[in-house]
Amino acid sequence: MITVTWNEASLTHAIDQFVKQVCFYPISQQEFLLSLNVLYHAFKPIYQPHLVYAKTIECFIQCMQWIEYFVGVSKPLSLEQLDEQQISILQMCLLQYQPYYFHEQYYQVQLEVANRTSLSQYLQQLLNHYSQLLFVRVDLSYAMEYRHLINIEQVKSDLGILLNRIANKDTYFYGLQGYAWALEQGPDKGYHCHLLLIYDPSKRQNDWYLADQVGQLWKEITQQQGIFYSCNTSEIKAHYEKLGRLGVGLINRNNLDEVSNALNAAMYLVNPEKSEQWLLAKVPYMRTFGIGQFDVAWRRGVAQTLQRCGFKSNNN
Repeated sequence: MITVTWNEASLTHAIDQFVKQVCFYPISQQEFLLSLNVLYHAFKPIYQPHLVYAKTIECFIQCMQWIEYFVGVSKPLSLEQLDEQQISILQMCLLQYQPYYFHEQYYQVQLEVANRTSLSQYLQQLLNHYSQLLFVRVDLSYAMEYRHLINIEQVKSDLGILLNRIANKDTYFYGLQGYAWALEQGPDKGYHCHLLLIYDPSKRQNDWYLADQVGQLWKEITQQQGIFYSCNTSEIKAHYEKLGRLGVGLINRNNLDEVSNALNAAMYLVNPEKSEQWLLAKVPYMRTFGIGQFDVAWRRGVAQTLQRCGFKSNNN
């Protein structure tokens, strides 16, 4: 743990796992103090009181405050300075998370299920409305060598610029009929965003080119600190086509296999089984998932499609 080069995403994940280990798994006092020592000194410089942290991180922050009460804010934490009673108090701070664990897990799964339902309905509306659609999937993240510079506020800013460009439908987003995105935090990838773009194939072709250009735009927005993974390269598409699971590229409404594959591929954005991927630090009121709107004035024949699909119009 001492040799790790921390970034906000990896550090909050490590703290989250440490708190859960203290709560639910055996841990020696020596291991507890060693881990606490490393995580305390790594987290203290990046702690931001205005952020909204997960409950595990909140418990750790309380533990950190007790440490500073015991040894002083300006002094380095020394294992020899803590007596048995102080160590017990620190452990109790983290053990406070126990009753919150199942509630937190349930809330996150329910949130993913709700997002999954809204995304599924949105995609079904689009697929019922258009005879053909061009599906593009791009995963956006940050290069390893820059992740120590990236915090959640920077991610929010970068993603906000991208979503604004998508909403304006300019340049690479011309011909866009729908979109969805999900922001996550992983132990290895750090902060990353799954992006689904759905184009009108009469206005846009070459899905591999669109995916690449959106990825290049992400790199531009992030000042070359961002990286991307395209699901629309010929190699990736050939692999999934061979498996009978190709869900990107040109999707025909009358081809049930293509529609099913497209829906399955898109549902990865909001998979309740992807545990431990939710954000552990957020800017207040920050969204981590979003979709476009189907029922909009510029889209013709919406009422008929909604009636055919059994949905109500927002204008009713």
